[in-house]
Amino acid sequence: MKEIVFDSFKNTLQEVQILNDIVKKEKVSKSELVKGLKRARDLLFSSYSSLNIFSEAIKSEVSIGYKLSFNDKKQKKKVSKNEAKVIYNKLLSITKSELNKNIIVPKESLILQNQISSMALSLFSASIDEDFQKYNSSFNSENLSLQELSKSINKYFDVIVRYIENILLYDVFLIFEKPEITYLQEIKYTKDYKKEYIDKWLNCSVELSDYRLYKRKDHWQEIFKLDLDSETIEKIEKHQKKLFDEEVNHKVNSEIQDINELKETDKKAAIENNIKLIEDFFNGVGTKTTLKRLKNILRFVKHKQVLVDYDNLLKNYILPIEYLVFKIGKSDYSSIFVASFFLKYLDELKEYLNSLEGNVNINPTINNQFQYENFKDLLLVEELEKRIAIEAVEYKKNCDDYWETYTFDPTYFDTFISGKLYNVFLNAIYERIKPLNDFEINKYLTLSVNQFNTHTPTKRADIFKRIYHDTYWYPNYMEYNPNQYENKYPVHVWKHYTNHFHLFKEASENILQDFKKGLIGNGKKQEVIEKPKTKTKSKYQSFTYINNLSGQSNLTGLKDSLIRKKLIASDTDLRDFRKVFSGEEIEKPIVWTGNISELSYFIKQLHNELKLVRDLKQQQWAVTINCFIQENGEQYNRTKLRTQKVPATSKNIDMALKTL
Repeated sequence: MKEIVFDSFKNTLQEVQILNDIVKKEKVSKSELVKGLKRARDLLFSSYSSLNIFSEAIKSEVSIGYKLSFNDKKQKKKVSKNEAKVIYNKLLSITKSELNKNIIVPKESLILQNQISSMALSLFSASIDEDFQKYNSSFNSENLSLQELSKSINKYFDVIVRYIENILLYDVFLIFEKPEITYLQEIKYTKDYKKEYIDKWLNCSVELSDYRLYKRKDHWQEIFKLDLDSETIEKIEKHQKKLFDEEVNHKVNSEIQDINELKETDKKAAIENNIKLIEDFFNGVGTKTTLKRLKNILRFVKHKQVLVDYDNLLKNYILPIEYLVFKIGKSDYSSIFVASFFLKYLDELKEYLNSLEGNVNINPTINNQFQYENFKDLLLVEELEKRIAIEAVEYKKNCDDYWETYTFDPTYFDTFISGKLYNVFLNAIYERIKPLNDFEINKYLTLSVNQFNTHTPTKRADIFKRIYHDTYWYPNYMEYNPNQYENKYPVHVWKHYTNHFHLFKEASENILQDFKKGLIGNGKKQEVIEKPKTKTKSKYQSFTYINNLSGQSNLTGLKDSLIRKKLIASDTDLRDFRKVFSGEEIEKPIVWTGNISELSYFIKQLHNELKLVRDLKQQQWAVTINCFIQENGEQYNRTKLRTQKVPATSKNIDMALKTL
């Protein structure tokens, strides 16, 4: 049986070498890539492939003898530890003879989070990641560009290599020898969960997941025992209100999404029915049937208290401390939360209904023949959507067709929408209203401002996918599939648009108010007409230490610690170092003498995890390359910085950050 192990492994490596030659080849044809992809998929997922035969043989002949069983009975050992070692060494020799160097690198050490992680090693067996299995099941190589095929075969090749390395480590090497293990954190065997939860409230870091987990605990009772000052209490109340609003919005959006999934012909009736149910309830004319239907939307009890809290919400009689998602000590929603939910849900339903009734000229399937450069008949939100679709198509085609020049940047649309597009948007409004009379200007601006209420990102997400699809294929016609894999890209673009939607809405409302005040238009105050000032997106120059006023000595300690650990240049000037954490413009960047993974981990801990500096709204990597340079004077690549793994020296960085 051992011969099966060796023969299947040898055949597997021969396949790997072929795939490696394709992957590393500088110029490769499309037909070669397609054939290579088929080989890679067969190697991974065919039950008759040499790799799967090898995997099954290893599990049968070696690893099963030393895995723990749940009934505490040891299974019969099929091989001794010495035999396992012989098998392992034979596999290594086959690797050297069949493969080029460094394609397969057997691991003999592990980096784990803590000691608890090592307890599962004896139960672990190499396998293919579930997410990748799902990816493979939906993968279709037809109509892929040369670049997309190249990326795909690289992805399959990486999974194959990782799978083989895991078989060698977990299913063979661990049988006869424990690996050298490095722990990122020391184990904490005892944990005061109650204290941890209260501490999170004190530093306002509680998340909704924590809130749901500890919903039966009266955290306010514990907080008041601490006799905190009024300023701290106010911060905690604001954080609680923030969580409260997030959960309300989450529940409302979930219900709206259910309506989105209805047929177009059924949406209006469903919305009108829900509006009537809620209004009847709030007006005190609801029946038992009304209550039953409302409770199907959101579970609650004591409807009379919900009505009382509804009135108190309208009168603004609710205290900040009362904004609890759940009842104290119970898992039911609080009456204030129920009242807030239905109040918000009612507003959203009415807006949705208005969009359905007022959208006579909006065709959800989009006219495939629209002229892309002519926006004169569009209101502002429609114009925005089409401009974004055009940019999204152009950017994707550049990345696909000129991939050697263009590298996809996940933050591109965040910068484009809030910067260049915002300025183009303001100029477009000016150009659009310039030839119009006051009546036409008022009509155009008023209808456009109203459209910001009816065409919110939540309601238009599915429509934008179709706009993007038709823009991509224009002037040709291509049947639209709402569930196609390519829709992930427009969803990515739409998320950035959603984040900045309020900027465009506020600008439009301000321009309408300027018109009503006579500052723009053809009225008596025409002499003050001027082009709206464009907005330049504010650039973060450096990090801002949250304790900047009283914590300068902490920054001195951090500098000294980083120098001792040889992570920054030994001649780093204290004034330059403090500038990095001042929020001000950088005059002289700090020379980082550690490796790139150490700098990446330092920033992730500083900004993302420990939150020792102010939130930079996903701009932390742009700020990093502004504040730190390499020893050779070159700037870091922010994409490479962002994607680094945790370094083995992470403990040194954690200790340095403790000075803050």
